[in-house]
Amino acid sequence: MWDRLDVGAWLGIAALILAIPVGVMSHLLGHRVQVYLEKRKLIRSNATRQQAVRLYNRIKSFHNRTRDRYAYYLLLAGWAAICAVASSTCMVLIVIINPDVNLVPGPPSPALILLLLAVLFALFAVIFMLALYETSRQLDRFDDYKAEFEEQWGPINTRAP
Repeated sequence: MWDRLDVGAWLGIAALILAIPVGVMSHLLGHRVQVYLEKRKLIRSNATRQQAVRLYNRIKSFHNRTRDRYAYYLLLAGWAAICAVASSTCMVLIVIINPDVNLVPGPPSPALILLLLAVLFALFAVIFMLALYETSRQLDRFDDYKAEFEEQWGPINTRAP
């Protein structure tokens, strides 16, 4: 009988032997792990607030006309146009090379890779245009934007982060 113990029995015996030390260690180290995770969350939320304050300061400088917003608009629109042209170029290359995109297992075809690149470039173009729209909207409704910002993040310090 003892010579025919299967893997499940050995696994059960090992779990029984390890249960007590692991339980004691989890009780002793649980508080330290919890404090560590709370510190990371605090650091992450502080970094997020600093990023939001930097964005607010950029919008505020555009609103106060201390920075040129049209250069920023042209930058975003230019990158959106470049990504849109790259996406359409990939689509044209798909039609020229091989219009049949095979989704069968195996090495990826060049058409599939180009299709993925076209989707990625189109996504970036949309993201750049959304950033342009959001910046314009925040400038047009600056007082509302400032109130929303202070409601979410608290009062704004006058100095830059």
